[in-house]
Amino acid sequence: MKVKQAIIFLLATLLVGQIAHAQTDRQKQLVASTYSIIKNIEWPQKSTPFKIHVITTDEDLKTEFRSTSQTQKLAGRDVQVGFTSYVIIPQDADVIFVTNRYNATIPTLLDRIGGKSMLLITDRYDKQRDVMINFLNSAAGGLTFEINRANVINQGLKIKPGMNDLGGSEVDLAKIFKQVRDSVRAMELRAEALKEQFDTLNMNVAIAQRIGRQQQLLMAEKDEEIDQKEKEIEKQNSLLDSLRDEFAESEQRLIALTTQLDEREQELDVLTEEINIQKDQVAEGNKTLDEQQERIAKQNEEIAQREERLDEMSNVVNSQQSALVFLILFLVVVVVFLFLIFTAYRARKRAARKLAEQKEDLANLLEELQETQSQLVQSEKMASLGTLTAGIAHEINNAINFVYSGIHVLSDRFAEIRPVISQVTELKEDDSDLKQSIQDLSKKREEIGYDEAQGIIDQMISSIKVGAERTTEIVKGLRIFSRSETEKKTKIDIHNDLDVALLLLNSRHRDSVKINKKFAENIPEIDGFKGQLSQAFLNIINNSIDAVISKGKDGKIDIITNMNGKHVEVKVKDNGVGMSEEQKQKIFDPFYTTKNVGAGTGLGLAITYGIVERHGGTIAVDSRPEEGAEFTIKLPLAEESNE
Repeated sequence: MKVKQAIIFLLATLLVGQIAHAQTDRQKQLVASTYSIIKNIEWPQKSTPFKIHVITTDEDLKTEFRSTSQTQKLAGRDVQVGFTSYVIIPQDADVIFVTNRYNATIPTLLDRIGGKSMLLITDRYDKQRDVMINFLNSAAGGLTFEINRANVINQGLKIKPGMNDLGGSEVDLAKIFKQVRDSVRAMELRAEALKEQFDTLNMNVAIAQRIGRQQQLLMAEKDEEIDQKEKEIEKQNSLLDSLRDEFAESEQRLIALTTQLDEREQELDVLTEEINIQKDQVAEGNKTLDEQQERIAKQNEEIAQREERLDEMSNVVNSQQSALVFLILFLVVVVVFLFLIFTAYRARKRAARKLAEQKEDLANLLEELQETQSQLVQSEKMASLGTLTAGIAHEINNAINFVYSGIHVLSDRFAEIRPVISQVTELKEDDSDLKQSIQDLSKKREEIGYDEAQGIIDQMISSIKVGAERTTEIVKGLRIFSRSETEKKTKIDIHNDLDVALLLLNSRHRDSVKINKKFAENIPEIDGFKGQLSQAFLNIINNSIDAVISKGKDGKIDIITNMNGKHVEVKVKDNGVGMSEEQKQKIFDPFYTTKNVGAGTGLGLAITYGIVERHGGTIAVDSRPEEGAEFTIKLPLAEESNE
């Protein structure tokens, strides 16, 4: 099953490489065809460089335009190429090239360049009436283009006869005319619909005017009703005046009643003074009553004291009886306690024997668990290597190709110069024709291109050296990564372990993810186990690569190291799919994974957590959905560094 997966992965890698190669070929054809089309157009005479403005984000296309501009001239002028990823047009540009990704901006571009001597070149734009030069994919898989001659002429440019030899096609004007006619017909239908709506509105206005006249008649009737109401109000006012006169009379009667009320209040004051005198008399009676209650209270206290003395005497008798009972109980408890001590001693002795047996079992179990954990970590490490086998094999194959190709070329070139070397070895100082032999040797050297062959041999030796060094680096990384878990602690360079992890993951991130290394200088070594930290870093970076690839655009991973007190801090930050709060809580649990079935074991981060903890460090994660994730690892410095 693993062999089948490896074969499928290799085929997929080859297919991706072919697609990328085809894409590069199309970009070269685009640039070459663009220059050919520009050469077949008559341009105004200018002394400034010929400017081509390209709106794209394709780095390969930019590189092709730059390299071509350095070797060719257009309209007798040097070529200057500019690039943007948004709609901006230099005032003195001659050609605007828009890639397929920015086709939505073409109407805006046409409005801005109208009437100027600028040529607009587009890629697979579907509105033929707006294009000038438009590239298309041919049925045979190649590249072709179409020309809208009228639009080019409207820009004040002329097309040379040689344009027809490039294999392009004229835009079908009849088709464009039909499209315009259909558009005009649609506008006419829209105008008729609007006219019907206008007639409906006019009818509604007439109805509203008729309703308005009816409202005016109603308002006239209301005015008459208002006049009648005003007359009724005048009658009410006269009635109100009569009521005011009656109110004045009532006010005089109220004043008389107020006078009577004042007299009643004076009488009430006299009665209040009499009541106060009676209150004083009652207070004196209450005082006498309080004195009698105090005397009764004293008598009650004396009775209580006598009762207390009786209670004390009764308590003495009871205490003597209780002491006797307590003595008997004490003797019983002592006997029971001694029996319990003896029983507990025997039970403790049996428990000690059982505890010793359990300790021995636990020690054996702990040893088995540690061995199992070591095997699990090593298995996960081998599983990671298995996942990366295809990529590592590809890297080694590339390096070996350097050596193989170099040896092949070296053999061919050495065979070419072998006759000269043989002739040199046959020369003798006492030969009478030595001068003639040297002249023949020099002539033969020029004929076979000895100097050129020697230069190629030096280049091939350098190429073989590069391939060998690359292979050595990969093998060294694999040796470090695959070290056994039972090794002792040694001094570790944290940056070296990070580089080993990136080297093993090179085939995964090289084409799809941008890795930014921000390593701090003078980071001291730490105490640790070689290979374990590489595995921890590989697991985290591998997960970040999966998260970035899942998101599918502008993948980026930042790897940052710095000092934080007595710890080395390593941060791995990506802009991938991120995690929810629930996923963050479970991310370090064994066998928990967010990947599809068969894509992960769920042990990577759990083992990473154990490795960091074994080194006395901590690991934390900060993430939100669709905002990426940041893993922070803190590891203590070596003891000498701390001192």
